[in-house]
Amino acid sequence: MTDRRATAARKPEERGTADELTRRLFHGLPRTDQRRWAGAYVTGLLTTPGRKSVRNMGLSLYDSHTAFQSLHQVVSESTWSWSAVRRELADWCRERTALHGWALGRVTVPKRGRCSAGVHRRFDPATGRTVGCQLGLGLFLLTERGALPVDWRLYLPDEWLDDPTQRRRARIPETARPGSPARLMLDLAAAADGSAAPVVAEAETVTEAAELVDGLGALGTDWILSVPGATPVSAGLHRLARTPAGRAPAGRALTAADLARQLHGSARPLGPATPEAPRLLPAQVHTAQSAAPLRMAASWAPGHRTPQRIWLTSLHGERLGEAAPLFTGHAVGTDALAGLDDCGLRDFEGRSYPGWHRHMTLVSAAYGHRLLEPARVRGTVPASTGRPAAELVGAGTSGAWAA
Repeated sequence: MTDRRATAARKPEERGTADELTRRLFHGLPRTDQRRWAGAYVTGLLTTPGRKSVRNMGLSLYDSHTAFQSLHQVVSESTWSWSAVRRELADWCRERTALHGWALGRVTVPKRGRCSAGVHRRFDPATGRTVGCQLGLGLFLLTERGALPVDWRLYLPDEWLDDPTQRRRARIPETARPGSPARLMLDLAAAADGSAAPVVAEAETVTEAAELVDGLGALGTDWILSVPGATPVSAGLHRLARTPAGRAPAGRALTAADLARQLHGSARPLGPATPEAPRLLPAQVHTAQSAAPLRMAASWAPGHRTPQRIWLTSLHGERLGEAAPLFTGHAVGTDALAGLDDCGLRDFEGRSYPGWHRHMTLVSAAYGHRLLEPARVRGTVPASTGRPAAELVGAGTSGAWAA
């Protein structure tokens, strides 16, 4: 439904908020009303205070009580392809800022009830509680301006895929197949092909670490993976090591945490030498899933030998040094997720699989505009973008990769 009165009554101060971006993203949509209302949705995400429900955005943008129906229609009931828009968004972002890496991140979206596509009970590490939620996996560009999402997958547990009634109600396509969160992240990593920039990811479990090491190696891309300390490894000593290492405690296999403790004293700084900065272990590392030798880095709290975080990477030599700023606490920082929340990340009220994907696409577009357009026009980054660029991707280093 197109509300002509609402279109005519659009508030003057909202005109042009994201017009350049929305023309670029939506020029391929087949219908004029789709292009108009998709653009209005992005503007609503950028400018509506508080919760970004379609009703609130409609009232914020238009002097009409029916505009929200068109905003709902363009996301939940329309037919446009989100994949094509996401590819355009990635190109638009890369034209405006240097690429330092790709990150695979996850977003937990709490939900009441069980009608929204993919809702299930899941432990949320951020809150320490088991919640009813959707789990979104995102592909982010790591740039000097921040982490920018350009692609998404929605995790669908088996109970959703095996129930024909739920699939039909949520409009889950036949092409959606069973797969772990790690498998969805690998699908996203495959979509990042075409750049020499490394992929940065975080494994929550030992099983997930094994799946990601195996899958990322098969893709042939360079990668940096944060792994649990219990991840099994074997080590061949590097020439820089001055102490024996690689000995497993009696009765069990050697783990990444064991090796980090043994080589704590001979690890060298990876990047700026601060007390809690990641340090590179002087050993070549192997896992059961990786035929090629890997390097391992870890970070320690001052005065502790047990590492706080551990990373495995396929990078070696100069490329490892260039990528040093990508060894951070999390693949996608909490500040980036907070910025996405401010653009309506968790405010989608629909229940369908296509609606979720279109909403996440438009949220990504709004966030990309917020980070990149003010910097391009005025030479500044808005304070609301969160973490400083140098903390996120190491602005000013040589670690930028072109396509």
